[in-house]
Amino acid sequence: MEVLHHGISLKVTDSTSKHVPTSNLGIKAAGPKAQATHDDHRRAILKKYPKLGTHATNASQRKEMLKNDPKMKEFVKKKNTETLHKIASDLHHHLTHAPKHELVSHIRNVIHAHATPMQKQGHNHMRHVSHATKDGFGHHSIDPSKHHEHILNKPHQIEVHHSGGSIHFKHNGKTFARHSIKFSSQSDPLSSIKGSGETSGD
Repeated sequence: MEVLHHGISLKVTDSTSKHVPTSNLGIKAAGPKAQATHDDHRRAILKKYPKLGTHATNASQRKEMLKNDPKMKEFVKKKNTETLHKIASDLHHHLTHAPKHELVSHIRNVIHAHATPMQKQGHNHMRHVSHATKDGFGHHSIDPSKHHEHILNKPHQIEVHHSGGSIHFKHNGKTFARHSIKFSSQSDPLSSIKGSGETSGD
């Protein structure tokens, strides 16, 4: 007799939102210009504050320098914002001009809308989220590989919007997925860049 397995990914959040992070995206997912922009960002900071490269050998030392230098902190904060906005803007431009299958592939990675290896063998999988409500806890379950297919199968109806350091994917005027680009650490002036994905809406 064939056995059918039901895989369940359990998520718990103190937030009232049922939408938890679905992916941890690296800088490669932030578009073809992201790495070059980040390299320019680091060069600009080191040009302004070369001691970050000559007198610091690790993140802890750089964090301490930043903490003790208000002008550096202000400069780095401004550069961080500019860089994240530029990367998100470039990614927006790339995705709005990319072939539709590439856009869909990107969104699938953002919201992890892929069949698991077990699903490909005929088994089941769901993501179950327990979240806070005014009365205690609520629960929400979906199959991530199928939940957004009615949208992803009609890519010409998907709109891509850019706001700050994030990309919003909309269908019928409502955001259903979000790709946020951020620094791994706000306190390290030479921090790496990462991204996170999450669903939105229903």
